[in-house]
Amino acid sequence: MTSGALDPRERQTLGALRYAVNEEAASYLAIMRLFTSGMSGFLSDQSAADIAERLAADGIELDQDTVEQRLSYLVEHGNLARSPRETEARSIREYLTNRARYQLTQRGELVHRQVEELLQHSESAREVSSEVLPVILTGIEDFVNNARRGFDDTDPRELAGRITTLFAQFEVLVNSTRQFYSYLTQVLTRFDLGRDEFELFKTALLDYLQRFIDEISRHMPQVGDRLQELRPNLAELCERANTGERLVGIDGTAARRATGLEPGDWESLHAWFVGSPGRRSDADNVRALATDAMRSLLVNLRRIAAGADRQQSRYGDLTRLAAWFDTSSDEDAHALWAAVFGLYPTRHLAFKAESDDEPIPATQSWWTAPAAEVPVGLRIHGDRTARGRAGARVDFTAAKNARLAERARQQRRREAALRELATHAGTLREARVSDDAREAFLDLYSTALTGYGRPLAAGATAETTTHIGPHRLTLAVERASGSTVAIASPAGRLVLRDIEIRVSIAAESDGQRQMGSGA
Repeated sequence: MTSGALDPRERQTLGALRYAVNEEAASYLAIMRLFTSGMSGFLSDQSAADIAERLAADGIELDQDTVEQRLSYLVEHGNLARSPRETEARSIREYLTNRARYQLTQRGELVHRQVEELLQHSESAREVSSEVLPVILTGIEDFVNNARRGFDDTDPRELAGRITTLFAQFEVLVNSTRQFYSYLTQVLTRFDLGRDEFELFKTALLDYLQRFIDEISRHMPQVGDRLQELRPNLAELCERANTGERLVGIDGTAARRATGLEPGDWESLHAWFVGSPGRRSDADNVRALATDAMRSLLVNLRRIAAGADRQQSRYGDLTRLAAWFDTSSDEDAHALWAAVFGLYPTRHLAFKAESDDEPIPATQSWWTAPAAEVPVGLRIHGDRTARGRAGARVDFTAAKNARLAERARQQRRREAALRELATHAGTLREARVSDDAREAFLDLYSTALTGYGRPLAAGATAETTTHIGPHRLTLAVERASGSTVAIASPAGRLVLRDIEIRVSIAAESDGQRQMGSGA
């Protein structure tokens, strides 16, 4: 997809959803259920006469021509395909009746399964399957231990089964977490929670959500460490699991296998538990969402507490009002309507305006009167206070100049500190620098580690680059056992152990300088 537009193949694929949202969706759903119910419908082909007969047995009366049109529509959008099987007929009439037979396509089965799941979906709460977290950790630890011994003695089918089981458990965890937070959002965004609803929800939220977050916090570091340890062996693991005969499609390519049997599938596990450079892990996002949920809960508590002893549930108010309307007489209902909403019958008594300053009388209908000039304060804030003339505009020129000068001084100090660091180009062992240079060094050091995004492993390098006029200053951080970096300044002495740091400076080319200025 380019420039926000769908290509023809994507548009054709999405067309398979149309039968579920058009005016005849009920009959289309009934037909697709006949093709997808049980296992018999997947490999069998059915004619329009067969479908019409089975629909009639289910209480849906459709003539054969209409069924034929429905089936042709589903073929056109890729849900069904015409069967290539030869039709056996004992008469011309039977041949004309059964000349077209239909089979379910892979796309049609996938789309209808999603449609059925959507129709059966309920808005009730679902617990998070956090019990799979220790199971996932155990499964990854088994792979790590297996990698240490080597995969040569491991049965490929057993290994593939364990990988598939691990990813099935991970999918259950992710889906249940997503559905739980979707339900939580729907409840927390309601401003009609009564006191009883709030008490029940508060107890469940504080108790259940806290337990879930505690389990995430307990298992996430261990799972992340094991995934990092297993990462160099993923290619060998997947290669061993894929050993053996494979199904080959009609186009000559190997058929898709279960999730987890390709090295790229493991990126989803890393993204959830470890994260990636510049992106924190989904498990961290789950904990952040829990904090937001607690904040939303406090908003509802503040709203309820603001009303002292009276109820503040808009839902309860409307339900009680509806009960009054249901039990009142016609005359009382009109009076109740007028009292609640202030909408009385229209009675327009016209008379002439009293002065030329107000040419529109106050009794003229809003339908025919021109728009009134409403002051900004009244329109936005509802403030009716009479205002005097606008005050003089405040001149912030001096304050702006002072801030710009302060910014320029800070920039000059930073450039001087970077130039001082540049004098220590090469492998940094021991150096004595000013406090500004020490602060600039710590800034570059933290930026390099933050950009790397994960714990610095042996042999890995994290680096960052900054500009000093026409030059580029690069600071590289590498884990090196036994190496020590000591930097002294008037503020104290900084010692970094098992770390090697290299400082380099190079002149920028014209093209690099233009790219930097354009960015």
